[in-house]
Amino acid sequence: MKNKSEPSRFFWGLLLIIIGLLFLGEQVGYIDFGRVISTYWPAIFILIGISIYLGRGFKRSGAALFLMLLGTFLLLVKLQVIERYLWKYFWPGLLILAGFWLILKAGHKEK
Repeated sequence: MKNKSEPSRFFWGLLLIIIGLLFLGEQVGYIDFGRVISTYWPAIFILIGISIYLGRGFKRSGAALFLMLLGTFLLLVKLQVIERYLWKYFWPGLLILAGFWLILKAGHKEK
């Protein structure tokens, strides 16, 4: 019988291997790990969201979706795919969406 945490353990193990390879690449002079981290740090939110989905067997999870969307948006801003001025519209929109999500979730549980 397969343990539910196996996909999550595999994911985090693979992530540790990748991070170790990045550190090793810096030590031998192939990459600048600090630059990679300073550019791609928002991917941490995406990875945590994926981990939540894996841990729950790909069942619905609002927290996982939220983290993945937040990480994606922050990464797109960091990579300058989305202009920085849109950032000031993001937070109010995020609060509105969170409010709708809470209302819909509360109404859904009462049935």
